[in-house]
Amino acid sequence: MTANKLGDPAPADLPRATNSIGFLRIVLAGMVIYTHAYYLGGYAEEPLMRWTRGGLNAGTFAVQCFFVLSGWLVASSWLRLQSLPAFLWHRILRLGPAFWVCLVVTALVLGPLIHASSAELRGAYFAQEPSAIGYVGHNLLQPRAQISIGDLTATNPHPGDLNGSLWTLFYEGSCYLAVAGCGLAGLLGYRGRYTWAVLLGVMLAAHPLARAGVLPSVVLRFFDNPGKLMCWHFATGMTCAVFPSLPGWLATRTWVALTGLAVLIAAWRLGWGGLLSPLALPPVLFWLSGRLPVRNWEQRVGGDYSYGLYVYGYPVQQVLAQAGVHRQGLTAYLLLSLLLAGALAWLSWHAIEQPALRWRHAFTAARGKLSPSR
Repeated sequence: MTANKLGDPAPADLPRATNSIGFLRIVLAGMVIYTHAYYLGGYAEEPLMRWTRGGLNAGTFAVQCFFVLSGWLVASSWLRLQSLPAFLWHRILRLGPAFWVCLVVTALVLGPLIHASSAELRGAYFAQEPSAIGYVGHNLLQPRAQISIGDLTATNPHPGDLNGSLWTLFYEGSCYLAVAGCGLAGLLGYRGRYTWAVLLGVMLAAHPLARAGVLPSVVLRFFDNPGKLMCWHFATGMTCAVFPSLPGWLATRTWVALTGLAVLIAAWRLGWGGLLSPLALPPVLFWLSGRLPVRNWEQRVGGDYSYGLYVYGYPVQQVLAQAGVHRQGLTAYLLLSLLLAGALAWLSWHAIEQPALRWRHAFTAARGKLSPSR
């Protein structure tokens, strides 16, 4: 890595192909499946949830990390493309096809497996209400508009939900639109970056002040649910793109990473994690990306399987719970969940995601500007 002056508008010092972010993302997706295994399998409360007195579990932490990294990558994409149609096209291709196919696989493959394996479920699968066709149609543009198909998971330890992981996609998509809006307003470019930093700093500072009663309670509406807090993690990730030398600077500052880690541990234990983790997480993540000895992960394994692992983990675990695998213990249930979800993620990347991304230059090729994509 080069040692550019902090804030220099040169390209980022942390090129994705030569860092460990690909490996981090697959670990984070696995952490989500780990957390889901506890309540989808009906086991005791996850250890991190107990330690933080109900304030945080490993899956929530993983999603916070995902949003930080996504904020950096997506804002960097905007800064490369500088085109609203091209940017939105890239985002649709990255998020949409794999999600839509996951809906179809859940409704037409995994759903029938659950139905066929349950002695309690009677009647024709496609005659159930809410219907399998409705599950696909209702969720195409609004994830979680329909969360179940008939009574498929009624006898599971966590009934009534086929894919709880999809709740984050609405907020992810909203963050993409926010990036486009900030980009069009000039807040992400060289001239507007300090305005962006000041606005973000003021809003993040407003949260604890509102909780302390110094500011009106209406401010808390910007932070009053987990999804909104994820958006603040995304926003601090965006800052790492607006100041493109910042990721490389953080990756080489062990003392900053250790400070961030200490703040995170104290905040989680004391119940202030939602306030401080958007600021404390980026130093830890970028330091890990620069120090973990797992470079070129996606090239080594042949693809980026993190998104597929994330969207397929939950329905696979529901199928396994219906089949009674959770009765074999947490370890067996978790390992089989990771194995089967990993297989579907592999198929998703090679059959859906990678082919879809080959269309990402549709808006730029005509002008001779082939732009890299996330």
